Amino acid sequence: MIKYINNIAGILILLNIFDQILSSSKIIPENIYFDIFVLCSYVFFGIEFILRIFIERRFSFLLVFDFLVLANYIFFGFYDLRILRIFRAYSIYSNHKMLLPTNTLLRTVYNQRLALLGSQIMVFSVLLIFSTLIHFIERDINPEYFGSILNSMWFGIATLTTVGYGDVTPSSPLGQVLTSLTMFLGIGMFALPAAILASAYYEEIQKRNFLITMETISSIPLFSMLPIGALSKINDKLVAEIYPAKRKIIEKGDDADCMYIIEFGTVQVEIESPVTLGQGDYFGEKGILSKEVRNASISSLEEVKLLSLSKEDLEELMEEYPHLFEELEKVSSDRMG
Repeated sequence: MIKYINNIAGILILLNIFDQILSSSKIIPENIYFDIFVLCSYVFFGIEFILRIFIERRFSFLLVFDFLVLANYIFFGFYDLRILRIFRAYSIYSNHKMLLPTNTLLRTVYNQRLALLGSQIMVFSVLLIFSTLIHFIERDINPEYFGSILNSMWFGIATLTTVGYGDVTPSSPLGQVLTSLTMFLGIGMFALPAAILASAYYEEIQKRNFLITMETISSIPLFSMLPIGALSKINDKLVAEIYPAKRKIIEKGDDADCMYIIEFGTVQVEIESPVTLGQGDYFGEKGILSKEVRNASISSLEEVKLLSLSKEDLEELMEEYPHLFEELEKVSSDRMG
C-alpha cells in the first residue's frame, strides 16, 4: 500500500511542478480544471503528510519542506512553493537505477564537506583581500562603485568567478593589473572544489564498484560449483542495486520478477519470526520457482548492495544448468521447513 501511495505522490509532484512551470510562463491559459487538479493534489499531499508523520514518528527534513508547502497554500498563499516538493520526489525515486550516480555524488559531497568548506573559506578570504585592495586603489576615482569595501565586493565576486559583467570596471592602471591577476587566481581557486569532488567521486565509484567481477560472482556460494562459462554468462546478466538502510526491497504480494543476491549488507525477511540474511545469501527465488507472488516483504537493515537476476534470465540459467535449479529448490525447501 505504501509503495502505491509513494508512486502516486511522485507522479503528482512531478505533474504539479510541470504545472507550476507552465503557469508561470503563461504558456497555458488559466483554467478551472487546473485549479481543481492543484486542489485535489494538495488534499492528497495533506493526507499523505499526516500518514507519514504517523509512520515515520519523527519530523524529518522532507516533512519540514512538505509542511511549508502545505501551510503556505492553506494559510498564506503568497508564493507557489510546489517546487520545494522536488526533494520528496527525489526521495521516492532515489532507488531508481538512473539516480544511483546522483546518490553517489551526494554522498561524495557530504563526505568531502570539510574539504569543500575549507576551499570556500580560502576563496572568501581572497575575495576580502582583493575587495579591500581595489577599494583603496579605486575609491577616489570611482567612489560610486568602490567607495566602500562592501561595494567593491560585488566587483570582487564578478572578478574571482571570471564572469566579468562589465557594469563595473577599474579605471587606474594599478587597479586593472590587480584585477587581471585576480582573474587568473580565480580560475585556479574555483577549479579546486571541482578537483576535490572529481577525485572523491572517482574513489567512491571505485569503492562501491558497480562493475560485477568474476571474482565477486565466484565467491557467492550459490554459483561456486558452476563452470567458468556459466559464471561468465551470469556476469553479463546480473545488475547491481544499492539500497539505503531501512528501505523496502520487496513488498508482499508483488509479482516475482527477479531474485536478489546480497553482495554486502543485511536484509530482514518480515515474517512471523523475522529472518536476517547477509552477504552471499539470496532471496526472491521462491516466487519464481513456484510461479506465485511474493509471500513476504523484505527490507534492508543497513546499506545493502544487491545483485538482481531477472526471472527470464534465471529460468534460462536453470534450464541450462540443472545444478542451479536443484540448489535453489533445496534452499527454498529448507526455508519453508
